Amino acid sequence: AKAPFDLRPLVKPLAADLARGAKVYKANCVRCHNADPNLKGNLGPEQVDAPFEVVVSKIMTGKYPDPLPPGFQPKRKTKAMTPLKNLKNDIPYIYAWIQSVKKKKK
Repeated sequence: AKAPFDLRPLVKPLAADLARGAKVYKANCVRCHNADPNLKGNLGPEQVDAPFEVVVSKIMTGKYPDPLPPGFQPKRKTKAMTPLKNLKNDIPYIYAWIQSVKKKKK
């Protein structure tokens, strides 16, 4: 099922875009997720490997998209997340910041 809203990741995020994403993430996501998206949080998993459509679905509905994106495996058995619909317009910025701090696998 396609999301009922049209959101796309930023293609070439600017420094200001990344700063916005970092600020929103730190203000809203660190309650459950780690301040470093590469690490597990107290309730939520690490964020760096979540595809954009998973981030959109979790923030907007609290649920994983159905079907899951090919190759994506949820990191935790619990699927509960409080929807944060007020962050809709910030999702591309949050995602861009998370990807900008992703540690490259060796």
